[in-house]
Amino acid sequence: MTGIENEIAEPKSDDTKKPKQSKAEPKSVEQILTEAFAITTDKDQNIKPASITKADLKSLMTYQQDTRLSSELADSITAAACKTDPELKVLSLITLAAFKCQRDGLRHELMTFCVRLASSLWIQRHRGSLDLYRDIMDADKGLDSSPLTFLSNAITEQYRKRIDSVGRQASEAPSPSTSNAEAKESTALDVLSKKELAAQRNNILLIGALWLMAQGKTDFNAAIEFFSGLLNEQTSPTQNPRAVAVFLAEQYVNQDSLLADTIDHFKKQFTELAGQQKFLQSKHNAQEVELKALQTKVMTQITAIADKDQQIARLMAEVEQLKLAQHEQQLDERATRTHLRDNAGQAKAKAFNLLTEDVLEPLKLSLAALQREKPKTEVAVHQIELAVESIERDIKWFSE
Repeated sequence: MTGIENEIAEPKSDDTKKPKQSKAEPKSVEQILTEAFAITTDKDQNIKPASITKADLKSLMTYQQDTRLSSELADSITAAACKTDPELKVLSLITLAAFKCQRDGLRHELMTFCVRLASSLWIQRHRGSLDLYRDIMDADKGLDSSPLTFLSNAITEQYRKRIDSVGRQASEAPSPSTSNAEAKESTALDVLSKKELAAQRNNILLIGALWLMAQGKTDFNAAIEFFSGLLNEQTSPTQNPRAVAVFLAEQYVNQDSLLADTIDHFKKQFTELAGQQKFLQSKHNAQEVELKALQTKVMTQITAIADKDQQIARLMAEVEQLKLAQHEQQLDERATRTHLRDNAGQAKAKAFNLLTEDVLEPLKLSLAALQREKPKTEVAVHQIELAVESIERDIKWFSE
């Protein structure tokens, strides 16, 4: 798109490259297109860049005759256009005039011609596509909600790779035996600089946006945003407020309502964006307050959880102490029961021995002594006394 406005505002003289035309014989569309890209040289035999006059552009927009452009026309112009319009500057001018053409049939023919020629000139011309934009959009398969965004991203990415590749390559000076004209031809055909590739990319994007608009496949507000982005690349590093003020004054004097509408559109858009920014800032502030409240709540909960953790740790320690005490008590009770079982066994054995040996036997002997024909009371008493002594002795042991 670079330099398009200047081309329209400052037309080339019709006598520069083209024969004079009489008013009775206006140029045909084919003649206008062929002459725009025709190869001419200056006095040093350098190829002049393509150009088209304001009058020829107006003729394309107002042409009243039905005209059908053959597919061979673009093919025949391609060889010359490669050398005279490698950045597609003039082709962009013609595409814009085609879009503004008053006759539907001619507009379609001109747009088809421009797209076919662009497909033969851009960086992927080796693919042999007749409609680079349709091929790119076919890859979308209707998935992208914004066709212009999809088309722009796809083209920009392809040019990014080529521009990066050119930037990495070492510049190669032309052979000393190569003439200036030959060097110019080589550069125009294939060896475009990063700046020239960027200009070609922007013009390819411009033609593609106009193509989508002609197809009715893009929203005009999206197109305005897109063209604004292209214009932004033309912003001067050092702006001249005086020149801007004079330009606006000239538009007012010329009663250019379209410029006024354009400025008003962006003012409304700016107002809407300012309102959205204010709303979003207010929403952001509210979210920050909510976030701080949540952070405070979280910190409170973290503190409470820490206190609970400490309480749980204390209770766990107490539980462990109780378990240990219970275990020790169980050991003591087990030892006590074992000791009692031992004492009971000893007592049982002691009682058994007492009854069977120390009591029963003396009593049997006493009974036998008393049952004799002549009872021996002395013997019986003695045995009873022994039994009594044994009982008294063991009673002390049992009582302990």
